[in-house]
Amino acid sequence: MVAGHLQQKKGYWYIVLNLRDENGKRKSKWIATHLPVQGNRRKAEELLLQTRAQYANDSYNGGGLLFSDYMLQWVERMKLKVAPSTYRGYKYNIKANIYPYFQQRQIPLAKLRAADLENFYGYLREQGVSSNTVLHHHANIHKALKDAVRLELVDRNVAEIVERPRKEKFLPDHYSAEEVNLLLEKLQGSWLYVPVLLSVFYGLRRSEVLGLQWRSIDFEAKTIAIQHSRIYEEIDGKETVMGRDALKRKSSYRMLPMTEAISELLRQLKTERYGDAVPADAYICLNPNGEPIMPNDLTHGFKQFLRDNGLREIRLHDLRHTCASILIQNRVPLIEVQQWLGHSTLEITADLYAHLEYESKKGNAELLKKI
Repeated sequence: MVAGHLQQKKGYWYIVLNLRDENGKRKSKWIATHLPVQGNRRKAEELLLQTRAQYANDSYNGGGLLFSDYMLQWVERMKLKVAPSTYRGYKYNIKANIYPYFQQRQIPLAKLRAADLENFYGYLREQGVSSNTVLHHHANIHKALKDAVRLELVDRNVAEIVERPRKEKFLPDHYSAEEVNLLLEKLQGSWLYVPVLLSVFYGLRRSEVLGLQWRSIDFEAKTIAIQHSRIYEEIDGKETVMGRDALKRKSSYRMLPMTEAISELLRQLKTERYGDAVPADAYICLNPNGEPIMPNDLTHGFKQFLRDNGLREIRLHDLRHTCASILIQNRVPLIEVQQWLGHSTLEITADLYAHLEYESKKGNAELLKKI
């Protein structure tokens, strides 16, 4: 393994590797970890170990690091730099499709060509993978190769010159107001009622609704604070669900008003469970055993409920789209829909729901006709 050590510089950890150039001459290479010194020694040491292992096979030492192996190393480095949900997405894409395809072909990282990537994307399309999913794979590869250029493992990022699949327009599915009312009526008495009601009313992500705690509720001010999440994380190689005071992005933190009906429902639920002494960090959405709901249990439980009750099948996440569609169809400005849902930009909201705005424009046309 390549020799190396950690070095502090301007309050951050740096990795310093002892390498040899093509002529065998020793030289040091500094690599930024972007980790502040304070409280990050262990993470920096893990990153040092991974980087030393990677460079043990790279071009500095005459080896032929395979592109497939590089992608596995890259995703483990990303674990320290991105949100857990983002890391899980990266890892799934790589292990499910990218790694098996390129491992079978034994293509060295240094010899990867644009044609190799285009062949991979064509293979995915032949397997029935959507263009948008292929684009997600391309984004992962592009980002990984950008890091390879920065680390001087390759001279250029060949992902920048490939011909990518055309992005397909995504039209989110949603329930009508009538379908929502029927759904909630059938859910009465089920453990799914509270999470589904809050999801569709506030347009919450799964991690957000399952992360609601009683400390998030202010009955006096009649507000709900979206400030905590429950997501899958990988710890010591095992997947577990963790609660975190961290959301997807800054815009996800938001304060939303409670209606009288929701306030009364939650107040009654709180009294039934705890009386007057409720633990502040206790979760609102619980399963029939009184435990916090596991994310996949909510997803599968919702899907099964729709089937068992003869309701039109939509995804759990489509409850979020349902909330947006009802707001837009009732002429709520897009900027307010963006803030309600916690989108990072107005462009995201507009791109997702432009087709709904068109329906509103048809109403305007009918109005103008009468005038």
